Amino acid sequence: MFVHLGGDENSKPTYFEVIAADRLVPSLKAAVVYALSVFSQRHPWVHRLLNYDDEVFALLTLFLDGHSLLASDSTFADSLYGLKRKPLRPGASPVERLTRRQRWLILACQVLLPYLRAKADKAYRRSSASSGILGLAIQYGASQDPSSPDPSSPRAPAVSSSWRGQLRGALLAAYPWLHATVEGVTFAYHLSYLLGASPVHHPVQHAIGVSMARTSAQDMMAAEREKQERRRALLTAWLGPQLAYRQQPQPPSQPSLPSSTPLPGVSGLTAAAGAAAGGAAAAAAGRSAPAAAAAAAAGAAAAASSPSLASWLRWAAVRGVLGCRWLLEDHARTALVLAVFGFKALEWWYTTAEDALARGKALAPPPPPPPPRPVPPPAGVGLPPDPSDCPVCRHRTTNPATIATSGYVFCYPCALGAVMQHGRCPVSHLPASLDHIRKLYEAS
Repeated sequence: MFVHLGGDENSKPTYFEVIAADRLVPSLKAAVVYALSVFSQRHPWVHRLLNYDDEVFALLTLFLDGHSLLASDSTFADSLYGLKRKPLRPGASPVERLTRRQRWLILACQVLLPYLRAKADKAYRRSSASSGILGLAIQYGASQDPSSPDPSSPRAPAVSSSWRGQLRGALLAAYPWLHATVEGVTFAYHLSYLLGASPVHHPVQHAIGVSMARTSAQDMMAAEREKQERRRALLTAWLGPQLAYRQQPQPPSQPSLPSSTPLPGVSGLTAAAGAAAGGAAAAAAGRSAPAAAAAAAAGAAAAASSPSLASWLRWAAVRGVLGCRWLLEDHARTALVLAVFGFKALEWWYTTAEDALARGKALAPPPPPPPPRPVPPPAGVGLPPDPSDCPVCRHRTTNPATIATSGYVFCYPCALGAVMQHGRCPVSHLPASLDHIRKLYEAS
C-alpha cells in the first residue's frame, strides 16, 4: 500500500480515492514516453519504440495489472491506494473474492479499452486533419501536379464513391457522437457514485459485476499467506520435498571416520560402494559379521548425511533465480513509482536549466523604428528628392550645417544666409538665430 486517503475497511471508498486510482495508470504514459525520449537521445534504436508508444504502454499495463490481479483482487493502481475489487452481488460464500472469469475480464478491460481508445483518437485526429484545411491544401497541391492522375479520367479510382471512403466518412461523422455518449454515461455514473445512488463509479465495472472496496488487514494477511504457499509449491516442484523446506545445506565435505572405515566419496553412490567394500574387506580379514555390518551402516549414514555436489549446486541455482524473481515482484511497484517521481524531477530540473540558458542567450529586442518623416509646411522651400542635396541650393550638400530648432541640414553658407536674412528655418519656418546653426563634421 502506497497511499491511504482515510476511512476504515468497512466504509465505502470516497469518490476522490477511486478517481485517483483511475487516473494513476494513464498518467504513467507521459512518464513512459518521456523516458523513451530521453533514452533515444543516446540510443537511436529506442526512438523506434516512440512510434509504438500505445503498444509499449499496453504491454506494461498487462504486466503490472496481470501480476497484481494474480496475487490479489486489485489492479496495480488499486493496490497503491489500498483498494480492491469485490463482486457486486456476492454469493453464499462469506469471503468475497473475484472469480477467475472476473479477473480476466478486468485485465482485458484495463489493457484493451485504453489501447483501443488511444488508437481511435489518433485515427480521428488524423482523418479530421486530412479532411480539414490542411487536407484541402494537400489535395489541391496534388491536383496541380501534372504527374498525378486526373480524377475525371476513367482510369482514376473513385475513392469518394468506394465503400472504404463511405465507411471512413461514416466513422468520422459518428465518432464524436459515440465519444460524447461514452463520456456522458461515465459522468452519470460518477455523479451517481458521488451522491451515493450507485455502488459503482464506472459503467465497465457495472457490466463486469464488480465494485470497489477497501483492503482490510485480513485481506492483506490472506494475500501474504497465498503468496507464501505459491512460493513453497514452486520450490517443491523445482527441488522436491526434501530440499524445498531445508535451510541452506553445507557444501559436501569429507567426513572424518576411523582408519578402519573407508572414506566416503563425493556422491552417495560412491559412498555406499565404499561402505560395502569396507564391509567386505573386514569380513575377508577375519572380522565377525556384526563388525562388518556396523562398518557398512556407518558408511551409509555418512553418505545420507552428506549431500551431493549436484544437489547443492541445484539448490543454490534454483534459490538464486527464484530469489531474484521474488525480489523483483516484491519491490517492482515501489520502484516504478519512485522511477516516475525521479523522471518528473529530472524533467523539471532540465526544463529549468534550459529556460535559464535560453534567457541568457536571448537576443536583445530590436530598437524602435524612427519616427515618421515630418511633412514640411507648404510655405517653405520644400525638400529635395535626394536627401543628400541641400534644400536651398538643390545641390550636393557641402560643409554641412544644421539648424537646431528644426533639425534640417543645409550647406553652411545657405543656412547662414537664410537665417541672417529671414531669421527662420527655410524649410519649417521655425524661428532661428545664428546661435542655432551647428556645423557637422564627419568622423574620420
